[in-house]
Amino acid sequence: MANKTKSDYDKMTNDELVAYLDKLPIETFRGYVDGDTKVRYFLYKYGKQFAEALKGTNMFFAGVVAQSMYESTYGRSGLTQNANNFAGVKFVSGKHSDFYEQWTNEYVNKKKVKVKQKFAKFPTALDGINVLVKDTLMASRYSKARNAKTPEDYLYEVAKAGFATANPTLYKNDIKGIVRRIQNKVPIGKVV
Repeated sequence: MANKTKSDYDKMTNDELVAYLDKLPIETFRGYVDGDTKVRYFLYKYGKQFAEALKGTNMFFAGVVAQSMYESTYGRSGLTQNANNFAGVKFVSGKHSDFYEQWTNEYVNKKKVKVKQKFAKFPTALDGINVLVKDTLMASRYSKARNAKTPEDYLYEVAKAGFATANPTLYKNDIKGIVRRIQNKVPIGKVV
């Protein structure tokens, strides 16, 4: 399957784009598909579900969606494809009905190690998105993130509260370009 140019992608309907990119090997998707096309792909596939899950949360659509794009390789990670898990929600026995095991990097005593982890597995993408938003991001530890003034401040605060193992400033900086691309396509702020 030959890679296409941004101009080729721009000529495709959303349905054609999703069908094409879903078949593209993940290495090609990661390395050769431009950022705007990846954002368009993810928003078309999952944007309405995120908007629905975010209703009443007072969180930035662009912040939460950019974070999920980053964490899930724009919905193409194995965890998202196999478990409808968009942000590494860990499996908790008694709380989640199913799990998916995979190798992941964790920090143990400040050292990066590869470990096999159980992650929550959800029956549908909307179920996974709802758990991410309503169970994880609405937890009290993320209250500062929910009160952020910008999507970038949201990313900083969510990382600072322990969502990511990366330094909060680096985490925010890694994702802020995705935020801008989303805002250029869907110019909405907080979802109330």
